[in-house]
Amino acid sequence: MRLELNDEAALRRLPWGDLKSYLEAQGWVQVGRIRDKALVYEPGERTSGAVEILVPARDDVGDYASRMAEALQVLADVEQRSVLAVYQDIGTSGADVVRLRAPGGDADGAIAIEDGVILYREAENLMLSAACAAVDRRRNYHLRKVAEATNYLKAVRLGPSERGSYVMTLFSPVQPRLGGQQRPELGDEPFARIVTLRLAGALVAAKRAADLAVADNSFAPFDAAVADGVSANLCEAVARLAEAAGGIDVGVFWARTRPAGRVNQRIHFSSDVADVLLEAASVFRRSEPLSDERLTGFVIALDRPVDQFDGSATLRVVIDSKPRRVKVHFEQAVYPLVIRAFKEKLVLSLLGDLYPVGQRWELRNPREIGVEEDQDPSVDDPAA
Repeated sequence: MRLELNDEAALRRLPWGDLKSYLEAQGWVQVGRIRDKALVYEPGERTSGAVEILVPARDDVGDYASRMAEALQVLADVEQRSVLAVYQDIGTSGADVVRLRAPGGDADGAIAIEDGVILYREAENLMLSAACAAVDRRRNYHLRKVAEATNYLKAVRLGPSERGSYVMTLFSPVQPRLGGQQRPELGDEPFARIVTLRLAGALVAAKRAADLAVADNSFAPFDAAVADGVSANLCEAVARLAEAAGGIDVGVFWARTRPAGRVNQRIHFSSDVADVLLEAASVFRRSEPLSDERLTGFVIALDRPVDQFDGSATLRVVIDSKPRRVKVHFEQAVYPLVIRAFKEKLVLSLLGDLYPVGQRWELRNPREIGVEEDQDPSVDDPAA
């Protein structure tokens, strides 16, 4: 993109509030105002000389574009950068920025198209996993089933590529923080900020867990990292990014219009760590409960004789195309139904939450329980 200072449409797209936040973040100081039309800023102690910038205080003033052009030119001169670079930085002031850098790109910053497809797909999965963790921290997610996460992703924007190997930028817009909102008792951060905070924390925790897991030959560090937002989905997304790019650098940079109170986050994942993260993702998925699972099978054992039945039984069902034994504890109201299914070898159908416990499974919160009549156990019983 080539920005001309007389490109009025591009200049009018630049919010004056973002320019104001950028100046304050760079140490400029407001020294006055011109009625309700403009704010006067000077660079403070860092720069000598009579330099000032007039920031339009409304976007309906007639000279808005020319004032923004003057501000960009002054900043470009002071910072010894191009006008375009300043324009792009100010344009991201209202968004948290996630930068994914592929060091494996060639000298021109290009990568193979197949790797590029993976980067874009896994960048989306990375943001979705962080959004899911902002809703509820778990070991594994059905990403597209978390409505708040998918709605958030609609607001995320893909920015232009940057120089320096191959760099992908993602913009996550956040509401500006007003002066009266500085007190924490006035409310939590907006969801978009919670997502990027969770992403930054989860990336650090995943890298630390990978190092500790290799050193200790233990999955425990990953298990502990779930509290920081680490999940099977995040581990897999990072691993795929690192594999495709020959290592991946991830940076999280906070919106200037809403300071996060912490430094920008940068972390590197080498291609070697990908295998560790993929194994962690596999273990997470094997240990994550499956909610609202519909099972059908036979009651093959009661923990006590029929006349002393206390609700605990073992079912033989099929999970992932394999016959499994599942422990279930039923409420007293359905005892007669379970006993009948056991005695008459009828197929029992029920809904519940399936939990892996060591090498076996437990179905908790059984509900919608019924029997399917006229079954031939020699044909239908998975145990036969």
